Amino acid sequence: MKILFRLLFIALTVPTLLGGCASHKIKSQAMQQKVHQKKLYGNLTRDELDQINRQWNLLVTYKEDSLEDHWQSPAETLALKTGDCEDIAIAKMFDPTLHRAIPAAQLRLGYVHTPAGLPHMVLIVGQGDAALVLDNLVDDIRTLAESGYRPAYQLDANGQVYRDDRLLVSHPRFEKFELILAEFGMFDLKLAELEPDIAY
Repeated sequence: MKILFRLLFIALTVPTLLGGCASHKIKSQAMQQKVHQKKLYGNLTRDELDQINRQWNLLVTYKEDSLEDHWQSPAETLALKTGDCEDIAIAKMFDPTLHRAIPAAQLRLGYVHTPAGLPHMVLIVGQGDAALVLDNLVDDIRTLAESGYRPAYQLDANGQVYRDDRLLVSHPRFEKFELILAEFGMFDLKLAELEPDIAY
């Protein structure tokens, strides 16, 4: 079912990508047990997360915003096949395989500073130093500790804001991200309408 939603998402947004999708199946029982013990990656292995990261990095060419800081929706990023670091991180966050397998609170956009002090945005799966970083600058997944990045704040897939893994209840919401969440919610409704007609 996860694969079907992933293919359906890509088919509805950019039909030419349908043939290039990789399947995400659990390779072995031992790996499956390890993943379930951590209860972090849903039913995905680290290798599968790594593969998703690489797919997006190959698909989307980095391109800075020209004048203003524009946050693209996943559909816009897929159509353009270009985007800056936050556009690529947002697209990864709403990859159907990740979005449906990992709890929204464990799937976060991480606004970080690189070891050189430069601002950057990545997708973070999990919490703390052991959280995994899906990064457009690096194809291999690393932990947050291994990345050397210093987190400033994080946004989960529900739009809630965190600092140091603590929910900031009174922090204002990010309007640019709220618009993307609303658009993605409408897409989810379209998928739900199609679901009864799908043969499993």
